[in-house]
Amino acid sequence: MKSALAPARSAWLVVLLTLAAAMLLPASPASAAIPGLQRVVTTSPSNSTGDPKAASATCPVGKNVIGMGGYVTGGNGQVMLTELLPDAMSTKVRAVAYEDASGYDGDWSVTAVAVCADPPPGLQRVSTQSPGDSDAKEWTVTCPNGKKILGIGGRLNGFEGRILLDALQPFGGVSGQLHASEDAAGLSGNWSVTVVAMCADPLPGLVTPANWSAGDSSAPKSVDAVCPTGTVAISAGGLIASGVGEHGRNKVVIGRLDLPAALDRGTAGAAETEAGAPFSWHVVAVPQCAKA
Repeated sequence: MKSALAPARSAWLVVLLTLAAAMLLPASPASAAIPGLQRVVTTSPSNSTGDPKAASATCPVGKNVIGMGGYVTGGNGQVMLTELLPDAMSTKVRAVAYEDASGYDGDWSVTAVAVCADPPPGLQRVSTQSPGDSDAKEWTVTCPNGKKILGIGGRLNGFEGRILLDALQPFGGVSGQLHASEDAAGLSGNWSVTVVAMCADPLPGLVTPANWSAGDSSAPKSVDAVCPTGTVAISAGGLIASGVGEHGRNKVVIGRLDLPAALDRGTAGAAETEAGAPFSWHVVAVPQCAKA
């Protein structure tokens, strides 16, 4: 369940590219759309003094988190998104970001996005944590039998500001994956990752579109993946790709996994770290969509 950046263990990137069209096929239809769907957004203060910064987006009473997003504004690749997670009661989403090891003098903020709804049938929060060591992590959370993934969240545990988020995405309809790596300087201590999935009985029209940015060495990059007609975005997701089986190679970090107010698409954004990246890379948006 864990790997460094070895191509064999990161083959799901290839699967994502070659099967993107197939993933647009709707899941088995259910009887109703999503009741009470609502997007809630909270942003921390924007300044140059707080490190870390956190924001929590809380669902209205009676509603639960089904999906999530979050992003850093400012930071210029020197602020790391380290947490995008629903709480244990599935009533709010918390986003946390840290400056990198050298710090950042400009203003920046972090935003949490909660996609809330009346609890769909079978709603369940599933969490798993990787072992603690100093290797790059690829970790997967899987929904129980018969349930589908609605939203995906994660947290980087330890050495905050030194661990880069490379991927956080729903995958195959039933699971979610997080990939993280140490910064270019490397670390000798142990750290881990936590991945959380919001699972439920299958929603009507559940699909996972994907869209890739241009592949070059310019930064920052942002790309949208539009939900098919008749569906809405219920959770953000994305990854960095810099070759078959490669992510950001310790030099590119995800800073935006967002859902706009219209909930018609998911957006993923990434930037190079302070050291820059002397290679071509893409950012890929992979939201989860369902029938409106």
